[in-house]
Amino acid sequence: MKLLIVNSAEPEVIEFAENIAKIIRRGQVNYELVNYRDCLKLDLSKYDGVLISGSPQGDDIVEHHQPYFQWIKIYQKPVLGICAGHHITGYMHGAEYLRSKEPESGDCEVKIIHDDPIFNGLPETFVTRQMHNDSVTLPEKFVHLAKSTVCSNQAMKHHNKPLYTFQFHPEYLNRELFENFINICAQQSDQ
Repeated sequence: MKLLIVNSAEPEVIEFAENIAKIIRRGQVNYELVNYRDCLKLDLSKYDGVLISGSPQGDDIVEHHQPYFQWIKIYQKPVLGICAGHHITGYMHGAEYLRSKEPESGDCEVKIIHDDPIFNGLPETFVTRQMHNDSVTLPEKFVHLAKSTVCSNQAMKHHNKPLYTFQFHPEYLNRELFENFINICAQQSDQ
């Protein structure tokens, strides 16, 4: 199995993508880490799944990054977008981008509202690390998976394909979500 980790921040800001890479390395899964601008040059079919990192709080990247993430609309293998990856994916699928309307920072509870294999082993309410000013509404073709008291769309999944996104940063407190994502990738590659 080989995963692609896409750093959605600028090349000099690697902390979010590096934290994801450390978790993937611990799981002994092969991966490649690239900047979002390099996705257009890659053959994405050689990867069993893609993880899109967050970016620093306050970055206004959603509209700027659209040309580099058009592949999300047609990619059929598992994708996990985190924070900025959540915003970019949602906006590309028709969500409203909410600037500074549902900000959260620190450790906050998230409640699962729709059971899904991505949450295997987690209780209905669990603590996550939040670092966001912005958020997105739920796009039409997505299932609402989780919410918090401040941010209504904490997690979502596309109706027809294994495209997941989280508002929160599982790379800090919820590493089991990466294990679940790797299992989803393995199951998809076996089909």
